[in-house]
Amino acid sequence: MRKHIAVIIALVMAFSLCGCGSSKSLFPENTGNKQQTKTADSGSIKVGYLLSSDGDAPDTVARVQGIRKMQEETGIADDQIIIAESVKKADCEKKAAELVEKGCDIIFAENPNLESILEEAAKKYPDVQFCQEGGKLAKKSGLSNFHNYDTRIYEAYHVAGLVAGVKLNHLLDKGDISASECVIGFVAYDKTAKTTSCINAFYLGVERVCSQSSILVRYVGKRGVYDADGRAARQLIAAGVKMMAQYTYTTAVATVCAENDTPLIGNDVNLISTAPKDALTSVTSDWSKYYTYAVNKVLNGKEIAADWTAGYAEDAVVISQLNDEHVTDGTAAKAAELEKNLRAGNAKVFNTEKFTIDGSSLDTLATSNTNFKKYKKYIKNGNLQESMTQSKSIFDTFIDGITESTQDYLAEQSADSAESTTQSN
Repeated sequence: MRKHIAVIIALVMAFSLCGCGSSKSLFPENTGNKQQTKTADSGSIKVGYLLSSDGDAPDTVARVQGIRKMQEETGIADDQIIIAESVKKADCEKKAAELVEKGCDIIFAENPNLESILEEAAKKYPDVQFCQEGGKLAKKSGLSNFHNYDTRIYEAYHVAGLVAGVKLNHLLDKGDISASECVIGFVAYDKTAKTTSCINAFYLGVERVCSQSSILVRYVGKRGVYDADGRAARQLIAAGVKMMAQYTYTTAVATVCAENDTPLIGNDVNLISTAPKDALTSVTSDWSKYYTYAVNKVLNGKEIAADWTAGYAEDAVVISQLNDEHVTDGTAAKAAELEKNLRAGNAKVFNTEKFTIDGSSLDTLATSNTNFKKYKKYIKNGNLQESMTQSKSIFDTFIDGITESTQDYLAEQSADSAESTTQSN
């Protein structure tokens, strides 16, 4: 199943990887793409990338798609792109130095867990621009060549939640599940403000159409570990969830859902090829929006903003193609309407009238509870303004209806099976 993503790369991508110690090419050697001719503006600039995974991983596929679109927008040629893949903490400093040595004028890093290393690189190489996805240190650093960026991907999770909610209603109407079984499992790679915010947004999207629902969250505690992602998904299925969503960096959850006929909301890339009957849609970011913005700034000798964020209004996030054969009739129209309102600024994702935390409204908590006062300045016109003026996520508390799962359901399932076998003998 993991090979499906590699196939996507082969089909979508068509340019070369310049090694940087990489074990293999993400792209074919030569494509003959005449649209990639260098322009006068693109000059001799070189653009580097530090990617956490290899070419088989959805997160790498999504970033590479963004690189490809950036090339089309800027005229940057294949030999001006240098990608280091499978970058870990132990070799991040070395990989960043290699990109600088190869002449990169700007370097993008995907994994925020490596931000402190990138900050040190920015100090060491002041003539190179360093851009950290999902980071939070750039403004505080005071470095003119160190920048943070991210998308408001929670907005796409909100729309995907609506898609999931329509599917749940369909299952309820058919009698396939009862109201008490209306539980969605959510596998997240780790507990962060961003994953929490996305899960909250997703649930509020579900709640737009299916008020009986609840969410059971399972954290993996690791990033990009296929087997760990799969085990977390199996734990939730053993717990009895009837649908799944994910914020992970592998295709493992989709594979488990396909094996168990469990509808799925994916992330990063369309996962229909991995789970043809179960993947409903995926939440995706168009990373070309930032790549193009930042590269053009370098080309034009202009400053890059210390912090950058964009969402539906900037066409930086979207849900992927709907699985038309398996989503419920009317889903596309409902999703399109919500996306339209998000682009126009007419939809509130975190409408404070639509959720509570421990039974209280966020408006009340933000003025009366010390632990929640940090949210007060972000609440405007009855909406929590998440990541509107900064890329860093702030909504790090689950709303009512969402529960974290740590119970070992698989062990209980095995014990029950063993007991049943003993009794039958």
